[in-house]
Amino acid sequence: MKAVDEIIEDIRSLKVQGARNVAKAAIKAIMIYLKQSEARTVEDLVAGATKVALELMHARPTEPMARNMLEDILKFMLFEISVEASNVDEFKERVVKAEEYYLNLFDENVKKLSEIGANYIQENALPITYCHSSTVVALLKRAYDMGKLRGVIVCETRPLYQGRKTASELADYGIDVTFIVDSAMGVFAKKADFAIVGGDAVTTAGDLVNKIGTSTLARIMNSYDKSFFSAVESWKFDPYTNYGFREPIEERSPSEVWKDAPEGVNVKNPAFDVTPARYINAFITEVGVYPPQRFEEAFEKAKHIISEA
Repeated sequence: MKAVDEIIEDIRSLKVQGARNVAKAAIKAIMIYLKQSEARTVEDLVAGATKVALELMHARPTEPMARNMLEDILKFMLFEISVEASNVDEFKERVVKAEEYYLNLFDENVKKLSEIGANYIQENALPITYCHSSTVVALLKRAYDMGKLRGVIVCETRPLYQGRKTASELADYGIDVTFIVDSAMGVFAKKADFAIVGGDAVTTAGDLVNKIGTSTLARIMNSYDKSFFSAVESWKFDPYTNYGFREPIEERSPSEVWKDAPEGVNVKNPAFDVTPARYINAFITEVGVYPPQRFEEAFEKAKHIISEA
């Protein structure tokens, strides 16, 4: 299915960036498949949707939010089959309605998280941030609206310069932005009040998986005895880490770092690193603020809210 294949490729190629955007794109791909599928039985429809979901799950390895959402939708489909036999059109309608609920949930969660986070941070704050997170940008905009920010320090974030997007969005909103090269983060971290970043995954130990360089910033903040926060939706918890599995770290193309590198130069380009829980003061989520070791509680609370909806 062309439209679905295009979404999968857009996720792989980073045309779709950010854990929330990847998850939203994945859900939309399943919706497109369901609407366009010519399957004649519900069982065949679910089998095809499962195949598409598995492709989406493997499009970017370090994206548990997309995996969690897709798994939940597949479970919903199986539940629908078990409790009520129906024709294909009725089944499609019910599942698409459930997926629309998930998409609306993304926007609601960011609003809740932004409000919680903006109320949590101190007055007259100068935070430093890294990479681009639509959640962090929304939180900082809300804090600015409340008169709590005197500015934001933004790291450029090599090799794809996602920090430029963060800086542009904040500056366009009227926030005073100081933009720095990554190697200057030690100098400017000393001037910042705290660090706040997004996140792609959180493990059962409370470790944060985020853009490569995040762990460096966390360690620098720790050396200055300053706080380090991560603003993440609870759905970024990776339940597989409960069983001892490590979160896979995606290795990107060397050409992103150095196009046409000289022969004999081995360029490595990991997309993420792991920030140990001991360097993280708290996770700001849509269901509250949690210490790293209790992040799984936020995930369970969020799942309970959906089950009650």
